[in-house]
Amino acid sequence: MNPASSAVPAKGKPTLSTTDGDTTELELADVLPSVPPPPNVTRMAQSGDEAGLRQLLDSGKISANYRDPDGITPLHWAAINNQYNVCKLLLEAGADVNAVGGESVATPTMWAAQEKHYYIVDLLTRYGADHQITDGQGYNILHLATFNGNIFLITLLLHQGINVDVKDSQGHTPLMWAAYKGYPACVELYLSWGADVTAIDDKQLTALHWSLVKGSLQCIQKLIEYGSDRFHKTDTGNTPLKAAKEMDTLHIFQEALLECGYTKEARPKHTNAPFFLSVPESRESFLKRFLFFLPFFLIWSALVALSILPGILSFLAIIGLFIASNWGVSRALKEFGAANQRSMHKTPFLAGIFAATAFWLGLRYLTTIFPATYDKHPILNIAFVVLYGMCVYFYAFAMRADPGFVPLIESREEQKEVIQDLLSQWRYDDRNFCVHCMVRMPLRSKHCRRCARCVAKHDHHCPWIFNCVGVNNHRQFLAYVVTLEFGIICYITLAYFHFSSLPEVSIDACMLIPAGMCQPIWADPFTMYITIWAGLQLTWVTMLFIVQTIQVLRGQTTYENMHGRHHGHEDRDVSSMVSSMIAGGGTSLHGVGLTPGGTGPNPVITTPGGRAGGHAHGHAHGHGAHGHRHGPGGGGMWNKILRLLGVDTFLATAKDGVADNKHRSRRRQNPWNRGIITNCNDFWCANIGELFKGGNGGEATLGGQKVDYYTMYETPARLRSGYQSVAGDDQV
Repeated sequence: MNPASSAVPAKGKPTLSTTDGDTTELELADVLPSVPPPPNVTRMAQSGDEAGLRQLLDSGKISANYRDPDGITPLHWAAINNQYNVCKLLLEAGADVNAVGGESVATPTMWAAQEKHYYIVDLLTRYGADHQITDGQGYNILHLATFNGNIFLITLLLHQGINVDVKDSQGHTPLMWAAYKGYPACVELYLSWGADVTAIDDKQLTALHWSLVKGSLQCIQKLIEYGSDRFHKTDTGNTPLKAAKEMDTLHIFQEALLECGYTKEARPKHTNAPFFLSVPESRESFLKRFLFFLPFFLIWSALVALSILPGILSFLAIIGLFIASNWGVSRALKEFGAANQRSMHKTPFLAGIFAATAFWLGLRYLTTIFPATYDKHPILNIAFVVLYGMCVYFYAFAMRADPGFVPLIESREEQKEVIQDLLSQWRYDDRNFCVHCMVRMPLRSKHCRRCARCVAKHDHHCPWIFNCVGVNNHRQFLAYVVTLEFGIICYITLAYFHFSSLPEVSIDACMLIPAGMCQPIWADPFTMYITIWAGLQLTWVTMLFIVQTIQVLRGQTTYENMHGRHHGHEDRDVSSMVSSMIAGGGTSLHGVGLTPGGTGPNPVITTPGGRAGGHAHGHAHGHGAHGHRHGPGGGGMWNKILRLLGVDTFLATAKDGVADNKHRSRRRQNPWNRGIITNCNDFWCANIGELFKGGNGGEATLGGQKVDYYTMYETPARLRSGYQSVAGDDQV
C-alpha cells in the first residue's frame, strides 16, 4: 500500500488532524452536540408557524414568555406581523400581554398598533392589554395609532375609553399628531369625539400650529371651524399666522380662513353685516332660501328680455344676465357660504331652477294656454293638470323627505358593541362600518358626504331636488321624473294647438327665424320661449327616465350601475375569507410567506399575487409617511355639466347594454335582480298606498317579501348563490 495514499481518508468523510500529523476519520455523530440548539422561535412567530410553536410549548422546550437577546417576546413578533392565530396561541399559553421589550420598550399591542393591525389590537385588548402604558419615548397606543392614521384602529381605541387628550412626554395630544401628519379624517374624528382644540404642548403650540407644518387645508379648516384660537402665541411669540409664513403654508392657512368666514388676517369678516348674515347658522339658512328663490327672478328676467328686446340684443342680454348671476352667486357663496356651500351644485340653486320653471310655466298655462285650448282639447288639458299637480307634489316630497338615513347610535357603549360584533365576524372595515356616522352599514347603503349621513339603499344624491334618493323616496323621485316627462310632452302639445290658432304674420318679419317658429314668437313670445325652455328640459329628463327605468327593471341602483358593484359588502366569499385567515394565521388575507432571508411579511406592502413581502418588522417605532390612493379627478366644467344632466349615467347604461350583448357569458350577477316582472312589482305595486305618503322607516319589498334596509346585513339566502361581487373603490 502506498503510504501517501493511506493518509487520505475515504471520500466524503470528515477528518481531524492531530498534533503528531495523524488524520482520523470522524462519524457525523461525533460532531453533533449532546443538546440541540434552541429553535428559531422568532422566525416561527413571524411566519405564523402555529404548529411548530404549539409543539414547542406543549413539550416545555420554551415558555410563552420566552425572550430573545433584545428582550422581545414571540408575542411581539406575532403581533407586528399580523399573525392572529399565533397571538391567540401564545396568549392562551400564558404570554404576558403587557410585556415590554426592544429598543422602544413597547408592548405587543403597541407593535400591532404601529402597523395598523386592529384585529390583533382587539385580540390583545380582550386578553387584558393595558392601553395606559407608554413606551420608551413617552407614546401610548393612541399616539402610535395616530402616526399611521388608520381611522378604524383609532375608532376602536377610542371606544376602549382612552383619554382623547392624553399627552406624550412633550405634551402632544393625538389631535396635535393628526394635525401634524395631515390626516383630515383623524382630525375630524378627534374633534367630534370632544378633543380639546385649545390644548397646548410644552412649547405652547396648539394643534392649529402643528397643522401648518404639513399644510393640509382640510385639517386647518376643521380646527378653525371647531374654534381653535387663531391668535394664540407660542413661547417664542409665534401666532398661527406667523408660523404659517415660516412654514411656507401661508396661502393654505389664509384659504382656510376665508373658507371659514374670516379675513386673511384671521379677523371675522361680517362684523357689520345684518344679523342674518353675521351669524353663521342664520347666514346658511338665509343663503339656502335666497338661492332657491333666485331662479324665479332670473328665469322671469330672461323670458322678459327675450320677449321685449329685438333680435341679437335679447340674446346679449341673456348672456349678460347669465354672467352677472353666475359671478354674483359665486361671490356670495365665497363671502357668506358655509364650507359645504362653496359651489352652486351644493346649494338649492338647481332645485330652484325646476321650481321656478314649473311656477312660470304653470302660470302661463293658466293665463294663456288653458283659455285657448280647453274647448277643443279638454281631455288633454285635464291630463296636463293632473300630471302637473302630481309632478309638483312628488318633486316636493322627494326634496323634503327623509331619503332613508340609517338611524344613528347615540350611546358609545352601543357603538362599541357594534364594533365588537363586526370584529368577531371579520367585517370591521369601510364596507361594513361608517366611521362618520358610527353605525354598521346595511347592504346597499352608502355614506353621502353632501348629506353627512348614511343612506339606506342609496341611489344617488340629486342636486335637482337637493336631497339624496334612497329607500324612502326613490319611488316618489321616479314618479316625479315620469310625470315630468309626460307633463312636458302634454304641455308642448297644448302649446302647439295654442300657436296654431294665432294670427299669421308677414314672412318678411321673420328674418332668419324659421317660418314655423316666427308666428308664435311674434304673436306670443313669452309663451313660445318658455315652451322652448321646457323642451330643452325634456332632453335630460328623457335620459334620466330611460336610465331609471332600466335600473328598476334590473333591480339595481344608480350607484350600483355606475360603479359596478352591488353593495353586497362581499368582495370575497366569506367562507374562503375565514379559511384563508385560519390557514395563514392572519387577518389581512395577504398570506404569511417568508422571504428567502427568512424574514416575516410586511402587511403594508403586498405583491401582485396578494402575498405580503418585504422585511420582518423591527422594534423601533417608525413614524413613516402615509400612503394613500387618490381618486379620479373632477374632470373639468364640461364633465360636471354632464354629470348634473345625467349624461354620464345614460352613456354608462347604454355602454353596459352593448357590453351585455357581446359578453353575456361574462356578465356579473346581481343579487337583487328577481326578474323584470318581480322587480317592477316590488318597486311600483307593493304597498301602493305609500306612494303618496312615503316609505316606512327603511322597509321595502324584495322578491315579494318585506325587507328592512336599515337592518339588512346579509344577502337574502335565495339570492346569495348567484352573487358575484365587483371589486372597486369610490370617493364621494
